[in-house]
Amino acid sequence: MWRFTKGSMALLACLMVPAGAMAAGLALPASGIKAPYSPLAIPTRMTPLEDSLETLLDRQYRVVAAHQAGGEEVLVLFRGDMPDRAGSTVLCALTMPNPARDQNVVTSRCWALNHPDR
Repeated sequence: MWRFTKGSMALLACLMVPAGAMAAGLALPASGIKAPYSPLAIPTRMTPLEDSLETLLDRQYRVVAAHQAGGEEVLVLFRGDMPDRAGSTVLCALTMPNPARDQNVVTSRCWALNHPDR
């Protein structure tokens, strides 16, 4: 049976504080109109692409970041041999099959994020 003294509980609490502080340091700053250091929300143009994620990967785009959001896998792709051309950075949403919503195949939607020509 475990027995903790007051001293060991205080030591445990002190050890837990840095972990919480480190996790808080990784969060984005507060946003919204009343947040003191919030940047302005700036419109960002996302040009829809007619290519699938599969086609982009076949064209030598590489996945540089991925995150699950809203039941989809969100991927950021980059093609390093054309960094100064429009469409070298792409955002894709990959939707997995979901029979409950009549989604029987994997689908993707992709948008070009950069437009250096403008």
